[in-house]
This record gives sequence, structure tokens and C-alpha cells, in this order.
Amino acid sequence: MSEKEMPKAYEADQYEDDIYAAWEKSGFFNPDNLPGERKESFTIVLPPPNVTGVLHMGHAAMLAIEDIMIRFERMRGKKALWLPGTDHAAIATQTKVEKLLIKDGMEDPRTTLGRENFLEKVEEFASNSHDVIVSQAKKMGASLDWSREAYTLDKDRNNAVNAVFKMMYDDGLIYRGHRVINWCPRCKSTLADDELEHKEGNAKLYTFKYDSDFPISISTTRPETKYGDTAVAVHPDDDRYKEYVGKEIKVNFLGQDLNIQVVADKAVDMDFGTGALGVTPAHSHTDADMARVHGLKSVHVISEDGLMINVESVVGMTVKEARKYAVSKLSEKGLIEHEEDIVHNLSVCYRCEETIEPLPMLQWFIDVNKKFSFKGEDDSIKGIKANQEVTLKLLMQHVVRTDQINIIPGQFEKTYFHWIDNLRDWNISRQIWFGHRVPVWYHDKVSVTKKGEENLVDQCKEMIVSSDEPKCEFCDAKFFQDPDTLDTWFSSGIWTFSTLGWPNQTDDLKTFHPTNVLETGYDILFPWVARMILMTTYVLGTVPFKETYLHGLVRDEKGRKMSKSLGNAINPLEMIKKYGADATRLSLVIGVTAGNDSKLSESKIGGYRNFTNKLWNISRYVFSSVDSIEIVESVNPVTLSDKWVLSRLAEVSKKVELHLEKHEFSQAGEKLREFTWAEFADWYLEISKIQKNENTDKILLYTLESILSQWHPFMPFVTEQVYKQFGLPNMMLINKWPEVNGSKTNTEAETDFKIIQNLISSIRNIRAEYNVEHKKEVSVLIKTSNKQRTIIENEKSIVMSLAKVSNIEFVDESPKGAFSSTVISGVEVYVSLEGLIDIQKEKNRLQKEIDLTEKYISGLEKKLSNKEFLNKAPKNIVDKLTSQKEDAELKISTLKSQLLSF
Repeated sequence: MSEKEMPKAYEADQYEDDIYAAWEKSGFFNPDNLPGERKESFTIVLPPPNVTGVLHMGHAAMLAIEDIMIRFERMRGKKALWLPGTDHAAIATQTKVEKLLIKDGMEDPRTTLGRENFLEKVEEFASNSHDVIVSQAKKMGASLDWSREAYTLDKDRNNAVNAVFKMMYDDGLIYRGHRVINWCPRCKSTLADDELEHKEGNAKLYTFKYDSDFPISISTTRPETKYGDTAVAVHPDDDRYKEYVGKEIKVNFLGQDLNIQVVADKAVDMDFGTGALGVTPAHSHTDADMARVHGLKSVHVISEDGLMINVESVVGMTVKEARKYAVSKLSEKGLIEHEEDIVHNLSVCYRCEETIEPLPMLQWFIDVNKKFSFKGEDDSIKGIKANQEVTLKLLMQHVVRTDQINIIPGQFEKTYFHWIDNLRDWNISRQIWFGHRVPVWYHDKVSVTKKGEENLVDQCKEMIVSSDEPKCEFCDAKFFQDPDTLDTWFSSGIWTFSTLGWPNQTDDLKTFHPTNVLETGYDILFPWVARMILMTTYVLGTVPFKETYLHGLVRDEKGRKMSKSLGNAINPLEMIKKYGADATRLSLVIGVTAGNDSKLSESKIGGYRNFTNKLWNISRYVFSSVDSIEIVESVNPVTLSDKWVLSRLAEVSKKVELHLEKHEFSQAGEKLREFTWAEFADWYLEISKIQKNENTDKILLYTLESILSQWHPFMPFVTEQVYKQFGLPNMMLINKWPEVNGSKTNTEAETDFKIIQNLISSIRNIRAEYNVEHKKEVSVLIKTSNKQRTIIENEKSIVMSLAKVSNIEFVDESPKGAFSSTVISGVEVYVSLEGLIDIQKEKNRLQKEIDLTEKYISGLEKKLSNKEFLNKAPKNIVDKLTSQKEDAELKISTLKSQLLSF
């Protein structure tokens, strides 16, 4: 092939869009269209990006990792499905649109537009964002099956959400009740525990008494909530307060009459503050739990607007104003005993960063501790039988503890169990408009119109769970739907099976579920991963996936989180445009390990653009040098270099496959890059110019095709474009993954070739050290054993060509004269420097090297004469050190001989 058919440089923007279009047109992203009989499936569901904006580098890393997984398994002959979708992201999307409308001059968008018109605005924004996200995923080369694309708020997902809600309600797992929840006064909605962010800040810890007659002092950072106290809790072992336990004491706290019960509870920390805790059941999760245990009353003193209520002296004040007021009044009355500056974690809303207020509200919850009959078959979850009594929490613990779900990396299991072991009932209702409406309807008694039917309303069902408006069987009254929507994680939690057609028993569900692996960020291990486990083990009685691979955050080159405010965010689309998708993908994978944050810079991406071009030019050379381009099925090595390169290919291919199977993407890429560049390109390609023949051509083509196939999951675009040069009708996309050919492994050839590599490298190093001109050849003398001599003699032409040597002569004695020498694995190499060097300078260099080597030998002798070391060290370590000492002694002998020769 003429070199003109492949340009000298690979320009990604000239090929990538056309290649992706060809992939889509082929239909091979859809597993139903893949060629051959594919009995085993492999499934990944894409963690659906939020329709709140564009993809960032974290999303790009996710796409790169998952695409490697799916392309690898597709090439291995599996029925590989990567199912795409987007997440409506309820509160996040609604808040984003509200901010945009306010920015455009609309003071209160929801009040101004009303529910239906406001939702139209949100849906329009979500649709536009979706289109951008899909476009970006395609730019990354993501081989997603777009024919199965889903959306967490589409009709099919809504049907699934309603079906799950009804199942859980019928089983008594979903209930409506007054509980203390996390409330955002800004978003006017509840938040789950995992939706909170915690910001470290300074606070004052106040120690005081409710009034002068109260016998116990309490400590708190929030004096304004003490208007709602109904008890003081102390530890049962605290002797200071035992005489008061069980008593009810009336107090007047800054004009508010309170009835304070003194209770003993082991949850109290005796060493914090005074060891006595004011209990505010309405405004603390911990206190609410304590109130249920001890039967305490609850007094509500903070409203949904974050203002004080039910306390005349502070009504209408913000909590901060009320705190300031309470502190000043306590000071006036001389009740404050101590003030202390402390650092504590403040809970804030993850969307707007407003301080969260725990409030008692009527909400919908999922009971994680209520028993129900397991819906799966015997051992569909190993260790659980059909109809066995279980709880959601038990199932979530069991499947991870018994390794039916493997979390990668393993250290995150501790984090998982910390969450699950302390799991509270899940508050699933949200006071927002955008999302899945709670499928509950309430009977509107006042809407009865038919005469006489008003007497039947007592027989009517007050509440019905239904996806559509029900009809009353006794009267013509209308029903009105619950105004709340469901937590966005409710629909995300059923993602693995709702996207495959459930509640219908589809072929997709039978074929592709449970999915094989869920790849996502470690930051949503609990909010999403755990919720998927909860939902799937309940609904289907199976696990949602067999493995969870957690990636870390992508940070800037200084390790800082990327953000607009810091101006350090890297836009993946800009990097793709500048360096290509393949380079961008490699920069997000190589040098990165599971569960760890990574550093990214534009220079790193640029470096992988250089490697992409290197692969292109390797391919360009091979195609231009062979007589005929073809796919080579098998090869027979003839020369030592043939045997070496095929042995190295076999060994590297084996390791790459093992690394990919274990999701060790960086290790796989690093080994493949080392072979591609440092072995195939630097050595065999150069040797092929010397031993040019038909067999060499076949090995070049065979090795190249194998390398391209193994690089394809990492670098799909450049490998697909290069593969076209073979002139075949099929695509690299569906090319067969190279089989590891163990018969090609040849450790003897690798050992022998290493002698040749070391010899060439040592001569090159001496040439470089003395700045010998590239075109000028040198004369070389070699002193070595007969076996090594035979190897070198057989490969003499390669050594002479690659090291620029005019003559190689074997000697039995160390030569005298102007030589530079080195010893490598028993081979003494003498390069003639006659007329090339400054003799005195060379003498100084040799003496310096002698001194350093003698120091090195002294260190080895000290270690090898240490009896304690010899008794403890493994034999292979001792043998290695002994061998190193012998080599060093030979080197010393050679250096001294060389020095005496001048």
C-alpha cells in the first residue's frame, strides 16, 4: 500500500462523526442485531445523567469506563447491551428552571404560571438538555443501544413507579405518617438523609438553665428550639441526675410554660456539655426517636418558612433572630452559665445550600424494618427461601454480605454497611411539582351532587392507591390526587428492571436481568446503588447487578474539585474537538484506579493525542511495508525476533484480558501501551526493515490486528479507521477479541532476545554518552560465554544495523586501548573510541564508576554477611543479591582492566 493512502498525522475531527454514524447505521449497538450465536448476555444500564445541563468530565469518565466494558464483552461474543437513559432529577431540574425564570424577571414562577404551565417550562428545558446530553455521549464514542433509550419520567417508567408503589402499599411497607423529616425552607420540600450536605462551621455552645428554679443545666447550640422542649434526657449511669429521673418539672422558659420530664436514655453522652440533653421531639431526628421510646409529647415551634410559631414572644422571627433574642434574654436573667466556641457540621440542602430544618410533617415513607414475604423463588437470592419473612434492610445487608453483589473497590463495603445498618425509614414524598405524582387519591365528600348520596359517604373509601382517578362505588363524588411527588431516587431505584419492560414479563427482562455490573461514582453509593438494591430485591426477589464498580471524582491537576468559581473546569467537548475522543478517553482511564479521585490536565490529554498518532503511524508503516494487506489467521515464527514478538504478544494479551475481566482498566492500558510502543514499534518494526520477507509481513499484520483489537475498547475511533485498511466488509466494532495463543509463549526466546536488546542498548548508550554522530559507525569487541556468543552471532546483522556498528569481533581477553566498556548479564561490551574521545576525561569517568560500583558491592556484602537477614530472607531474594554482587564484581574487573589499558 502507498503511504499516501494514510496521511502522516491522524486528525480525529476528520473521521469521528462519520465513524459514529456508520456504527449507528450498522445497528450493532443493539444486541439483537449482533452477528453469530450469542448465548451469554452482558448488560450495563447507564447511570442516567440529570437533565439539568451538559455533561462534565465525571460523566465523560463514566462513559469511557462503561464503553470499555461493553466493547470488550461485545468482541468476546456476548449479547452485549448498554442501555441508555436520562434522569428527570426532580428537585434539581425544578430548582434550575425556577432560577432561570427568576433571572428573566419572574418573581415567583410557580405562583405566576400555575402547576401545568410551570411544568411545561420544566419539560421544555429537560427536553433541550436531553438532546445535548445524547449528542455529547455520541461524541465520546459511547456504543449505547439508543433504540432502548429510557427516561425516568416517561410513560413506561411512570407505569412501573405506580406498580411498585401499590405493591409496597399493599404489603404495608409504604405508609403515611407524621414524622420528623429534613425540610428545606428555600425549596419548600423534604429531603432524604443522603440528599443533605454537611458544611463545617463555627458555632456557640450555650450552657444554661430553663429558669432559676430548674435543677439541671443543659447545653445546646440552638437555644431557640428550647421553646419546644418536652423533656431532659440523661444517661442512666449518671449519678448526678438519678434523683430527678422519672419526675416532671414545670418551668417557665423566657415566658413560655413548659412541662419537662426527666428521662434516662443510653443515647446521651455523659461527657458532652453537662451530660443533660434538652429534648425537642419536633425539631430533631434523634429527639423524635427518643420521644417515641419514652412517650414524650411533641411541640412544633418552627414553620415550613423557617419562622418561629406558637411562641408569642418570638412569633414571626427567623430562627437566627429567635436565637439572638433567646440568648440576650437568658443573659439578662443570669441563666447562662457558660459559652464555648465549637466547630460543628451544619446540614444544608444539596441544591440551594439553605440550612435544613428538621420538622414534623405528614409525609409518605417506606418502612425498612417491616417484615414481608419474600417475592422471589427459593434461592433466587441465595440463602433466602420463597415466602420467607424478611425486611428491606435485611435483604440489603444479606446480598452484599454474602457476596451476591461485589462492591469494587472492597473498602466501600464498610461505607455501605454504615449506611444500611443505621438506615431509617425512607421519606419518599416531595413538595415539588416536577416528578412522579404520588399515585394516591382522596375522596372529596363535598363534591357529591346526586340527591340522597350524601348519606352514603361514610361507606366510601377515603383514600385509594391508583395510577388513574378512581370512581366511587357508592356516590358520584370526585377524587383529588395527592399533590406531592415522589423522591427522584424512587424511579431511579427501579432503573435496572423498569428499563427492560417491567411490570411486563418481557424477553428483555428474562435475557438481560440481573445486569452484570453497575458502574457509577462512589458519591452515590447510598442514594442510588443502595436504593436499587432495596427496590430490586423487594420487587423481583433478585439482585439488580452482580458487581458495582465505583469510580472517583475527576479533579484538576492540583487535586482541586473542578468548578466554575475556580475556573478550572475542563470541558470534555472542547477536549474532543482539540485532541480527539480517543485521547480524551485514555486520559480518564490510564493512571486511574477504582474508587480513587484522579487528577486531569489538558497536557495529559495532549499526551494521549500523541500516542493516538503513534498508533496511527505504526499502522501506516505496517501497511506501507508489506506486499499484501490481509487478515492473518496464524503465523509461524522463524527468527529469534519473530519468536520474541509473538511470545510477548501472547503474554501481554493474556494479561490485558485478565485485567479487563477484573475491571483493572489502567493496568490493561499501561501493559498494552508498553508493548505497542516500547516493544512492537521500537524493536520489531525496526528489525522488520532488516529481515524483510513474506513471513515478517505476516507477523507484522497478525500483531497489528491483535493490537488494534485490544485497543478498540479504549480507542474506538482510531482503531476503527485503521481497521478499514484491511478492506473487509465488517467493522472493528464486532471484530472477534483475540484469542490468547499460549503456544506462542516462548520464555527461552524472550531470554535470548533480551541479550540482543541489552547489547544494542548498551552500544547506543555509549554512543550517546560520547556524542558519536548518528551516521558514524563504531567497532565493537565482545567477551562472553559460548552460548551468548552463539546468540549474538546469529543476530549479528540486527545488532550492527540497529546499533550502527561497522564490525563485531569476539575476544577472550579484555582489550587495551581507547575503549568504553560495560557489562550486562555476563556480556562484556567494548566500544572502540579511537579518535572519538578525550582520554583523560574517560579515565576520570572510569575511576568514578569504579568507586560507585565498589560502594555498591560493599553494601551487598554487608547484607549478605548478616546472619539475621539470611535466616529471614526468602531464598530467591538471597540468590538475586548474590547474582547482583557477582555481576558487579565482574563489572569492577572490566572497568579496572579498561582503566589500565589507557
